[in-house]
Amino acid sequence: MSEPRPDPFQKIPLWSVRQIALLIYIHDLLMAAAAMAVVLLGRYRFETKATPYAMIWESTLAFALVAAFVFPFFKLHRGVWRFTALNDIWRIARAAAATSVLVLPLLFLANRLLDFPRSAPVLVIGTAVLLMSFGRVLASGLASGDVRAALSLEDRTAPAMVLVGTEQDAADFLRENRRAALPMRIAGLVTPDNRGAGRTIYGRPVLGSLSRLTLILRGLSERDVQLPQVVVVDPRPNRALLEQVVAAAGEAGVRVARARSLVGGAAALAPVQAADLLGRPPRVLDPIRALNLVAGKRVLVTGAGGTIGSELTRQILNYGPERVILFDASEYNLYAIDRELTELGIEVPWSVELGDVRDQSRLTELFAREQPQVVVHAAALKHVPLMEANPSEAVMTNLGGAVQVARLARDLSEAFVFISTDKAVNPTNVMGATKRAAERAIQALMVGGKAKAAIVRFGNVLGSAGSVVPLFERQIAAGGPVTLTHPDMVRYFMTVQEAAGLVLQAAALPQEPGSAAVYVLDMGEPVRIEDLARRMIQLHGLRPDKDIILTHTGLRPGEKLFEEVFYAAEDVRQTLADGVMAARTDPAQWCDLQEAFDGLMAAAQSRNEQAVIEGLMGLEPGFQPDTR
Repeated sequence: MSEPRPDPFQKIPLWSVRQIALLIYIHDLLMAAAAMAVVLLGRYRFETKATPYAMIWESTLAFALVAAFVFPFFKLHRGVWRFTALNDIWRIARAAAATSVLVLPLLFLANRLLDFPRSAPVLVIGTAVLLMSFGRVLASGLASGDVRAALSLEDRTAPAMVLVGTEQDAADFLRENRRAALPMRIAGLVTPDNRGAGRTIYGRPVLGSLSRLTLILRGLSERDVQLPQVVVVDPRPNRALLEQVVAAAGEAGVRVARARSLVGGAAALAPVQAADLLGRPPRVLDPIRALNLVAGKRVLVTGAGGTIGSELTRQILNYGPERVILFDASEYNLYAIDRELTELGIEVPWSVELGDVRDQSRLTELFAREQPQVVVHAAALKHVPLMEANPSEAVMTNLGGAVQVARLARDLSEAFVFISTDKAVNPTNVMGATKRAAERAIQALMVGGKAKAAIVRFGNVLGSAGSVVPLFERQIAAGGPVTLTHPDMVRYFMTVQEAAGLVLQAAALPQEPGSAAVYVLDMGEPVRIEDLARRMIQLHGLRPDKDIILTHTGLRPGEKLFEEVFYAAEDVRQTLADGVMAARTDPAQWCDLQEAFDGLMAAAQSRNEQAVIEGLMGLEPGFQPDTR
């Protein structure tokens, strides 16, 4: 593997924040000193006695000295002037009042308050507020286009919302939600570039570009009761934009949401999920193709309670099948999908069947009774380290079960769909080897049968049971550490919705009965697992390596640093379906595989693990077992 790539989203340096805070601090001290000088000079303008310039000089310096200690306590230097509201002016008034009270003992010690007017402590508060607020009110008025905005009382118990997107996206969001009761107040807009900076959209200021997002969020965090939130209003944000927003927000300890349109025009706010960071392009799915596959037909889904099986079930039900049979070995998974469909009020008839694909008699009885026309085989054991420890179980389910279902579908059905994996390419683990052996066996078995077969190969489904995303979520919720096996590990990911949709598109492609084709879903670019973990930490408003520690535990048995999706000998071509490629190769003959298959199944049934590994190597010569 190549050297680890540097993270392009380094934290924004803090020198600019400190510089701005220092300038505000100096400004406030000068205005405070000027306030005291103006009050005293004005007071003695109406006196006949000589003006006591020494006392005025001492009082002005004393007031500025006390203010130098008092003002930081009220955090006046941390406010963002363009967001000034009556809340900030009230805070200035409290700071000026405190300074006015505390300066009196100092002046008493210095000159016994000789010649110091009794009205000065009250007058200096109002004067200081006026002088210190002038610049803030002016900045707020220029930013918002309305000076009155700075003189309104903001409800800062409600969190601020910073919109991220183009000016047009922000305008659409503000227009659609003008009458909506949003749970936040909108502080302004941050654009991907610096266009429109200083302008307003529906009265909301354009605060600057993405490079300033962390600074803006920190400023809001300092002045408000609650943390702000970032809302991405771009309806189709790309991966680079989302990663930059998440990284910037994470540095400020702020969470990120997306605006998702609802019926009627208003938008709902939903947290950015790990799936959003994949940046997958939208696929053009042909509903007619999927309708032709399942509409008006009896469909059997094995492994129907699993992540991919349940999503395939949901999508199949949308295309009007005559009936759907849900088959699974897990009682709980079967109950969960049955309960879900009941609560959704699905009108298409369905039934749930508890059983194991290893059980030949159960499958034979099911096929004879239900006579499925389309069979989608998603049942499998997929956890790589567990299958390394239990190779016989993996063989009997992933290979033996698949062959039993395929044989029945070949003779009794019209179409058979087998869910494979990228781990079947040049496998180094038992799970991948069993899937590859099943691919070859199904291709050989289908020749001359009644059904057409689609073998669909793809990578990891984001958020599936046993995958890294739920694991990382639990570890982050527990406060860490987040455990990674290797810093350079990469994987292909897609959402379960996209995977299921493309599986149906592949299965519906034109194909002759009695043939089997291998299809590979376009997985896009591989994702570095450590990058995914870091982004997930930032999605929670936390900082990797600071709030949450990442640790590396080493590769587990059977794991590879990277996965492949094609064999070198396969002829890869784009199909009629967007996002689906065909991997063509000459299939083996069943007569050439049967002896090795029978021997492997016998070894698995007798739990002879060494013979199972050797049998897998015989049936799939490309299998290189992990010897660790």
